[in-house]
Amino acid sequence: MIAFVITLIVGLPLGHAFIVSQPYYAVGVHGQAFLPCTFNPKIQPEEMRVSVYKGMYGEERICSAYVNSSYPHIETNGRIYCRGNFSRGKVDLTIFGLRGEDTDLYRCRIDLIFPPPYIRKIGNGTLVYVQESPDCPPQQMQARIQEIPENKYDQTLSFPNIVLYAILIITAITLILQVMKMILKQRKSNHLTQTVTQKGDYSNFW
Repeated sequence: MIAFVITLIVGLPLGHAFIVSQPYYAVGVHGQAFLPCTFNPKIQPEEMRVSVYKGMYGEERICSAYVNSSYPHIETNGRIYCRGNFSRGKVDLTIFGLRGEDTDLYRCRIDLIFPPPYIRKIGNGTLVYVQESPDCPPQQMQARIQEIPENKYDQTLSFPNIVLYAILIITAITLILQVMKMILKQRKSNHLTQTVTQKGDYSNFW
């Protein structure tokens, strides 16, 4: 009975002081969303359980893991899985495997296990908007990204050829113009000679 009273006396202030806070909004890109969960216990917990629930009322559990001071890392498995680290007063979680249809409210639940008393608190929730991924798989996207520098490299190599073709075209046009100029000049000279000859014949006639 005395132990129960002591637990109530110690646990009630801690329970009222213990609050889990989350950002109101987050954006998931490439199937990943960052979800920090902060809390403010008066005593640093040595062991606790971290869980993420999906839905307005937390109907679906996404991931759950036990962490302690000696192993503060969080790692779960599944189609949607979580990775994260536990530090003083904060749990930094990253949710993986999200799709556009997974846009919803996500809540952090923290269960303080040790030291006693046992306390459970749920965060206010974060609306996670998951952007739709492109239609092509990541391997095809990576292949396309790798092709882009190669195309630029080919275009860079073809630039001297373009300059060479331009020089050849300009040279050919210049030569054609010079030949046409010489032909016109020769025709003009022949025309003048013919005119002078006709004038001489005409004067001899008179």
